[in-house]
Amino acid sequence: MKTLSNSNRDDEKIRTGISISKRLLKECDAYLKKSEFENRSELIESALKLFLVTRNISEKSEVLVPELADCITKASDKGIMKISKGLFRYAVEVEMLVALLADRLCINKTELEQIRKDAVNNVRQTKGKINLDELILKK
Repeated sequence: MKTLSNSNRDDEKIRTGISISKRLLKECDAYLKKSEFENRSELIESALKLFLVTRNISEKSEVLVPELADCITKASDKGIMKISKGLFRYAVEVEMLVALLADRLCINKTELEQIRKDAVNNVRQTKGKINLDELILKK
């Protein structure tokens, strides 16, 4: 004689009767035709599992939501740190270029103001996609 383990007993199917509205039963049957479920029992069991899991999460949200928020914050902080480091490295390179240019070029205040205006207009027109080659060849 075969004996069932506790987990097998828990998964064993039990026939039970339920009462639902005609409208809901029609809706279930319509969905059943276009779904992967074999029969009403599978559909209803799946729907009940989803409902119970959702309810369980809802009841435990006071614990889950702060933990989820903490995970999101940590992931966000890592991304911000990477961006900040990249921007810092970029700023160092730009500073080096500016120092080199300032050392080699003799530009008065009026010319410098015009260069800044042109740079702002170029960035706006290109939406930040500046091509140094094009700027140099333009002159």
